[in-house]
Amino acid sequence: MRRSRLRAPGFAKVVRAAAAFAFAAAAGCSSAPPRGPMSDGERTYRAKCTACHRVYQPAEETPAQWAKTLDKMEALKKVTLTPEERAQILQYLSGDALAGAAAPLR
Repeated sequence: MRRSRLRAPGFAKVVRAAAAFAFAAAAGCSSAPPRGPMSDGERTYRAKCTACHRVYQPAEETPAQWAKTLDKMEALKKVTLTPEERAQILQYLSGDALAGAAAPLR
């Protein structure tokens, strides 16, 4: 069997060791606590709202501001939401079970 000129003996071991080290280092760098399962509202929010922009944290706006933001996105035809999807998203973003029943502010 002929050896490649580009690979020295033991090269594969070095590559495997480096890959294992990089994987272990990356796994240990996460400072975020483990997340629980996503709610229906968060899942709908991520599916409908994050194709065009980053994930916003619910605390970044008030429930009324979130409702206005959804109104604006729908008016500009940036997103199409069913009443159920809108209710789920508002419930998730407001962190309040009553927000799901919020009426549009159009």
